[in-house]
Formats: sequence, C-alpha cells, structure tokens
Amino acid sequence: MSQQPTLIGTTRARTTFLLLAAAALALSACTGPAGAEPSPSPTPVASASARQSPDATSTYKPASEEGPAENVPVPEMPKDASLKSQQGLEAFIPYWFETVSYAYETGDLEKIKSITSPECALCNAVFEDISSWTVEERWIVGGKLQVTKIEDRYVQTTSGGYAPYIFFSQEPLSYYSSGSLEGESDGIAEPTLWIPEVHYRAGAWHMVDLARPEGAKE
Repeated sequence: MSQQPTLIGTTRARTTFLLLAAAALALSACTGPAGAEPSPSPTPVASASARQSPDATSTYKPASEEGPAENVPVPEMPKDASLKSQQGLEAFIPYWFETVSYAYETGDLEKIKSITSPECALCNAVFEDISSWTVEERWIVGGKLQVTKIEDRYVQTTSGGYAPYIFFSQEPLSYYSSGSLEGESDGIAEPTLWIPEVHYRAGAWHMVDLARPEGAKE
C-alpha cells in the first residue's frame, strides 16, 4: 500500500501543494486575486440541494473496502443557482462541489463537466484522477467535499468573472483496485481558503478556475 501523492496547483507567486485529488501533476492554473487571508472560522453553508435517488426503490450504499458505491443520489441544481447574483453564487458553488463528490463516488463526470469550463486546469486534473480510478474494478472511498464558508464578495474581475473567498474541506480518500487497497490520501481536514473563478455564461454559472490565493498560509 502506498501513500497517494498530492495534487500540485500553482499561483503566479509560487507553487502550492494541494490535497484536492490524489495525483502528482504540475499545473499552470489561472491566478485568483491577491489579498489578505480572511478568518477561517467556518460559517455553515446549507446543503447545495436536496438529493434525489436515481430510483425511488433503490437504497444508497456508500463505497467501502468491499466495493464501489451503489445507487448514489444525484445532486440537483438549486433554483437559485441560476441567478446572476451573490445569492446565485452561494447556491452554485456548494452545488459544484457536491457534484464533484458525486463524481468521486460514481465516476460519472457528465454532470460536473457541464458546469465546468474546459479552461480550468485544476478541475481537469481532478477529473482525470477520478476517471482513472473508477474503471476496471477500481473505486474510490471517501473524498466528499464540504463548503463551509463563502465570503460576500460579489465583485466582477477584470476577466468578467467573480472570485469570492471560500473555505472547504475534504474527507480522506482510499483507492481500491480489484479489492485491494492501493493507496490513501489525507484529504483536507480543516476548512481551507481557496478562490474559485466563476463566470456567468448563457444564463448559467461555470467554474473557470480554482486556486489558492497569493500569500495564503499553508
């Protein structure tokens, strides 16, 4: 059994080692706006949406050492997530992370890719990691992401997007192949500051970048 390497993300100032996914990849992600790190004290964020089971008669079974998840509830986009406003951002961002969590459990990337721009290098690396570990008798246990705080920063960037400060955590991940534990990753135990860049295009929000801010404490 091996310890899975952490994913590497970059900012304009320096390379920052991140635990969003278990892959050793050097990325050149777009930089979020610089600034002092706000207080990390978590403010609860409501669940992004009410989850709906794919089949009313099916029973959700989370992934375990015995096998992959079954009958995983499909995240539903909240109505407010379509609004171009602070309220819309606060609904969309948790939903986006919830949909990544869904992909970790199922390997189904269609839903998350539909709300993510191909420009997002870090996102693409995460998707590649998920894809490689959810095929050929491989599966992932854990990895659920939880947004705990979103700063009220509804200010448009020079690129036309919005970049609020957010804090999120991630459960530890275990990687299985043919019933054997192949590796583990610690996840992100304490809520950590990130800056997503989100653009409103054709009546819907899309994640364009996700990075640690310049000057953020490790």
